[in-house]
Amino acid sequence: MNYAISSKALYTQVYQALLPAIQQDRECQAITQRLLGHYFQLNSISIALDEPIHLSLTQNNLLLAAIERLSHQEPIQYVLGITPFLGRDFRVTPAVLIPRPETEALVQYIIDHHPQGGKRVLDIGTGSGCIAITLQQELSQAIVHALEVDPEALQVAQENAKKLGAMVHFIQADILHEPLPAQKWDIIVSNPPYVRIAEQKHMQRRVLAHEPAKALFVPDEQPLLFYQRIVALAPYHLVLAGKLYLEINEVFGQVVASLLIGAGFERVCVVKDLHGKDRWVVGTFERERNSIHKHICL
Repeated sequence: MNYAISSKALYTQVYQALLPAIQQDRECQAITQRLLGHYFQLNSISIALDEPIHLSLTQNNLLLAAIERLSHQEPIQYVLGITPFLGRDFRVTPAVLIPRPETEALVQYIIDHHPQGGKRVLDIGTGSGCIAITLQQELSQAIVHALEVDPEALQVAQENAKKLGAMVHFIQADILHEPLPAQKWDIIVSNPPYVRIAEQKHMQRRVLAHEPAKALFVPDEQPLLFYQRIVALAPYHLVLAGKLYLEINEVFGQVVASLLIGAGFERVCVVKDLHGKDRWVVGTFERERNSIHKHICL
């Protein structure tokens, strides 16, 4: 059984139902718009024109269930089961971290700096697979491997690769305790856990309650745990002039850069994000290197 309702009326109902939990007006507007777009293919123009909607019982129940979950601070990406990343929709579940705009920017940075085809790429800690899959599809003739320790996350990444038609070679392994495959890559990229436990008090409740802690946090006493391991392994698995790209905690930009320099990387750069925060460290491994060329570019 269907019943008719105007777009504006439905928008208002959903917005008012969500506002007590979300509290911030702009965020509530954005989430309301996203819900209506997902379930009813309504955009801002449709709502402004107040187009009529014929709401089925099934649609109404789905919408009510989504509102209930959002009211308990569950991220909308998990509620809808998808999130956009550089023009593609990726399935996400609580087994994987929700991709951030900073990671999108890192992947775009890599794409922009590698116009040549045929690159071999390794993504360490792939999660949803957003980095590996996007690079496989955006870099011409790229051969991409993606490593992940968690079997549930790996399954999500594999499903995304299949859905998006990406040829990615997945590897289940623990980067902290297992060696990398005996291969070499042109590019190694990683967005590893880097948030210290002490930083939890500054984070949103929805992140702490719903996103996988093991993909976010490192011990306060070992904040560089993953970087030290990756930087130690990378020289043995990069081709001559191979590149290492690391997303970082803004607090440790210079420290991570120093790790790369100590491991023999050159042209080490700490790159800032759109908010002016140190967000990535990039380095090139040259086996025939001259220490006088080592520098940090800010």
